[in-house]
Amino acid sequence: MNNRAHPILCPTRFYPLLLIVGLFLMITTLFIQDRNASQKLSQSTSEVEIVEPFDTKIPRGELNLKEFNVKTHKGFVSMDELNENVFKKFGYEIIRPTFPVPTVRMLKEPTCDEVFSEWKRISEEPQPEFPPKQIPADRLNEFLLNNYTALGRWYINDKNSAQGEKPRNWDKLSEMVKWPRAKLGGLAYGTDGVSMYDAMKYHRLDGMSGFVVGSMQPWVEVSALVHGASKILTVEYNKLTIQEEFRDRMSSILPIDFVKDWKKYAGTFDFAASFSSIEHSGLGRYGDPIDPIGDFREVLKIRCMLKPGGLLFLGFPLGTDALQYNAHRIYGSIRLAMMFYGFEWLNTFSGHSENPHDLTSERLHSKKVFGMFQNTIVLKKL
Repeated sequence: MNNRAHPILCPTRFYPLLLIVGLFLMITTLFIQDRNASQKLSQSTSEVEIVEPFDTKIPRGELNLKEFNVKTHKGFVSMDELNENVFKKFGYEIIRPTFPVPTVRMLKEPTCDEVFSEWKRISEEPQPEFPPKQIPADRLNEFLLNNYTALGRWYINDKNSAQGEKPRNWDKLSEMVKWPRAKLGGLAYGTDGVSMYDAMKYHRLDGMSGFVVGSMQPWVEVSALVHGASKILTVEYNKLTIQEEFRDRMSSILPIDFVKDWKKYAGTFDFAASFSSIEHSGLGRYGDPIDPIGDFREVLKIRCMLKPGGLLFLGFPLGTDALQYNAHRIYGSIRLAMMFYGFEWLNTFSGHSENPHDLTSERLHSKKVFGMFQNTIVLKKL
């Protein structure tokens, strides 16, 4: 028999201390779990990705927009607040609380004649010698959507700039049509630009005619050609010298002439495309007139030119709604809603995969304010 006493592993005088430590750890663990659960519940109710709210048969007036939140530079804001303070003030209203972009309608949709007449009137207004360095004080709320858009400073003067970008590679079209996906799509914007190539490959353009808005290098046009497009018109402020053997399929026109002859082109195009262009409209950077909704006007013009069911391939900076004046806009849930009016959102392409990806609220707002990325969004005219 072993008569040796068993060693005492812990003196009894430490028992109260151990009990206190144990209770502290248990309470801390429960607190962390409860906090995480609350965060997940809040996220699920505020940011849940939905296509239709509840039952689509529910009258619009019975939907409680206070139950749905959208991320802004101020934090999460209810759709009800945005509807009253932004959308209705700019002539829209939410009809479905979809995510990441609310679905809106226009309270009074302008006719195409009104769209082009107003654009022409604004374009003919006298402009200063240099782009304004500050947003006019009386137009600040218009530019910032009543302060639901973040404002940053990034001033660029590209008006008649000798150092500004000039058209190039228009004499190399016969080479460019042979370039692989990464080289052609990545010519101007790297992987972001590849997203346009992928979108046109996914939505084939066989036998279609279309136009491109803003193009220094013809990579968008060539992407359309290699995926079946038969005719392409480029709308560009600079004069373009197109390689001779492609002039039966490609042509160019100045924006002002496109507007003057809009009735000739209205409803005739199967598709339109624009990458890293529309976000500058109305900011004055290129000597264009200051116009807080210049980008909205551009999309309305494009819509007038498309046939019913026509496609719009649209690439611009995405993130949380912001304006870096006068460089560009960054499009978040609020401004995208108004840009998408009159279209069905089909797909989004990132350039990292040939297939479309799901642009969720989490992805759209994945960067800090003023952080951005460019994808190609494919819209269909309703």
